[in-house]
Amino acid sequence: MHSRNKNFIKQIKASFIFRLMAMLISFVLVRYMLEYLGTELYGVWSVILSLMTWILFFDLGISNGVKNKVSTALATDKEEEARAYISTGYVILTLFSVFVFVIFYGISFYLNWQSIFNIYSISNTQLGSVLRIVLFFILFNFVLSIITAIFNAVQQASLVVFNQFLSNVFSLIMIILLLQFTETNLYYLAFAYGAVLVFSNMILSLWFYRKNPSLSPKLSYFHKDKVKSISKLGMNFFFLQLTIFFILTTDRFIITQLLGPSVVTNYDILYKYFGSILIIHGIVNSPLWSMYTEAYSKNDYEWISKILKKMVFLWGGYIGILMIMILLADIIIRIWLNNDKLIFTLSNYIYMGLLVLSIAWHNIFAYFTNGIEKTKTQLYATVVGAIINIPLSIIFIKYLDMGLNGVLLATIMSLAVFNILGPIQALKEVNSMQKNIGREQK
Repeated sequence: MHSRNKNFIKQIKASFIFRLMAMLISFVLVRYMLEYLGTELYGVWSVILSLMTWILFFDLGISNGVKNKVSTALATDKEEEARAYISTGYVILTLFSVFVFVIFYGISFYLNWQSIFNIYSISNTQLGSVLRIVLFFILFNFVLSIITAIFNAVQQASLVVFNQFLSNVFSLIMIILLLQFTETNLYYLAFAYGAVLVFSNMILSLWFYRKNPSLSPKLSYFHKDKVKSISKLGMNFFFLQLTIFFILTTDRFIITQLLGPSVVTNYDILYKYFGSILIIHGIVNSPLWSMYTEAYSKNDYEWISKILKKMVFLWGGYIGILMIMILLADIIIRIWLNNDKLIFTLSNYIYMGLLVLSIAWHNIFAYFTNGIEKTKTQLYATVVGAIINIPLSIIFIKYLDMGLNGVLLATIMSLAVFNILGPIQALKEVNSMQKNIGREQK
């Protein structure tokens, strides 16, 4: 327990530094992106990335399956088995990526992208080409990004944050160069964005496997029996990913269809601003997934119970931070973006703040149940949330005339199902562990 706590604190400290720098860079990045693209195209670009990320969530949960299997193998000193899971994971993701690209490439020529994105100032041909470019690089990076699952599995979550920092640095350099030497062009942005994604993951992968050759992936370590093991666990995470991602990412599509692409920009700015709370939360919460896996495999219910209580206490502190952010929002956003065309109301701030608090609360208990592989309650809850999300959004926008706030409220209500059931399940699991240990001692 002592070594786990020591590493937990170490990861938080390292993550905080890189996360803070990454956050500051991301804020600057948004300002330059707005300058390069303008309000409408920025909204389109945001929806494109959301669509592409949607596709990646059809990975059958392979990355999370690999993370849990590698974490369990290393916790029981089975390094060869961990290497087999890593190698098998790379092979599965490579085959998956090739399959997805071929399918998407084929159908992309027959879809009306102008209608999908609700924008007609760009030709359907150009939108399709940009999507194919972005998808190619995202899928390439998708295979490389299994390294983040490995970082988490070896309980080095700060490296995941460093990767994000590195990516943000390259992105900032990229957008500055585009502003300096080109006119607004989605083709240039798609190529530059893709290159940045691939470059940062490639650098860290080469570094990590050179430092840890015993975990380095090799085709000879690919095991067919590991495919079944990873896929079985991965399917649980796949359905979870699908439902929660559906709840959180359909917002942009609903907004662009019912309110217009420019309102997507407002949504993104608000989410970026109040999402700072999620950045703080992620620094502390992200390392815990694999630590829960290890602690659960060793029946360390005391550590799990203490950490969950501390996470709830920390969440209470976010409320105070949120109130300060709401009071200062107008001033900070005006200074940050230097853009008078973006107009927000106090209710926009409140609803987005509540959404961020809902996501943070959800993640506290989702990471615990994912780590111990008890995901049934979470799955049922998020399926219900996914089913009601779009109808609620339409009702709030069309019939209650709530605009952007309607989408935010619908998402909050969709998350509420697990936000109520998650803490109840966590309490039951901890109590069950305690009783089992008590029976073993007798």
